[in-house]
Amino acid sequence: MPSDDDAFADALTDGFARALRGAAELAPEPVHHTLAAQAEQRGRRRRRNRRAALASGLAVLVLAGAGGFAAVRGGSFAAVGPAGPPGPALPRMSAQELTALYTGLLPKGTVTDFTASSMGKIDPHQTGSTLMFDDGAGASIVMFTVERTNLAPEAGAVCMDPFQTPQDSCDRKVRPDGSVLVIDKLRSEHTENGREWRVTWAAPDGRRVKFTEYNGQPARANRPNPPLDDAQLTALVTDPAWDRVFATLRPADGAPRPAAVPTPAASAATPSATVPTGPDLLAKLVPLLPAGAEVKGQDPAHAALTVSFQGRTSLLMVSAEPPSQRGRDELAGMDGNPPTPLEVREKRPDGTVVVTNRFGNGKTATDPVLHWVAAVHYPDGSQVQISEGNGENAYTYRPGDPALDTDRLKALVTDPVWRR
Repeated sequence: MPSDDDAFADALTDGFARALRGAAELAPEPVHHTLAAQAEQRGRRRRRNRRAALASGLAVLVLAGAGGFAAVRGGSFAAVGPAGPPGPALPRMSAQELTALYTGLLPKGTVTDFTASSMGKIDPHQTGSTLMFDDGAGASIVMFTVERTNLAPEAGAVCMDPFQTPQDSCDRKVRPDGSVLVIDKLRSEHTENGREWRVTWAAPDGRRVKFTEYNGQPARANRPNPPLDDAQLTALVTDPAWDRVFATLRPADGAPRPAAVPTPAASAATPSATVPTGPDLLAKLVPLLPAGAEVKGQDPAHAALTVSFQGRTSLLMVSAEPPSQRGRDELAGMDGNPPTPLEVREKRPDGTVVVTNRFGNGKTATDPVLHWVAAVHYPDGSQVQISEGNGENAYTYRPGDPALDTDRLKALVTDPVWRR
């Protein structure tokens, strides 16, 4: 079972994926886009919501971690990682050989590798590269990841959540050999006509190949669609040439195991004893809404609801964390983290800290304001947060006055009902 710290990390990471992406897409160099995209992908694995606390610290941390994504050095590539029991010697590939393999699998065109000589921590289980590929119809950023995981195919290849990510389509197929292939076609949240197509192939033994392509750069589209179509994407990630790369990677600890996905009936029968479920959170939130507020729709899976009040409509998302040492440490260290421009912190006599915040796309962006947040941090490490955006999902936020201002959000999040 996940620990309190694991649950906290899940909540913390997912909360900043969107703001991080908005800031990263202003970066001028393609390799910066790569780091931000990888950071966002990591954040999207975390399904909990914590959109305001420690924004500046987390953004730096995630970007720094993403810098280790490229596993190719200028001289030679080998799967070397943290010290541990010595294993059998693995074959090696030079950076030039790896780039040649990538290039040979792409359609005819010119290729520039941005990461073959980059420095960074090498993961013993994965390697990857970021390329600029030009097939003559417009240069595009493309990214590879080749890795050994301990995931079964049904967990290793999944569609993105359309609530979190604008999506045109997602095609998922189980192949005769038991592997799973997913082609996910996403739209950019920040770039007009931006497209991001992802293909993932996951094998029963934990091998996985991922390829992402854009219709230009993430911040600037220069063609209608990315360069490779569905048939080319399928052929690319399933090509036997990847076996040579897999031979250089150390198997992940533990045999592949299927993801534990409880059925709705089982979830209802055995709710978590410590972490409130989405339905539990909404059941507490709805009665707290101000008189005259109308709930237009609820999404228990994301602990979200759409509310109209005084002619304005917004999406509210609520999250709660049980008491934990991690939460106590965060509260104790809060004074060491400077507030963002519109953040207000209120320390109460009992040691509780209430935070309200407003920001745009990026931790310090204030024009336009797109996010409204209220959070309460209790001395025992428990936390409650309610975030609001003018939209119907977690990415179509619009500027303007939200249905509930930060004072009303503060009243909701500090209500004693969350402590019962």
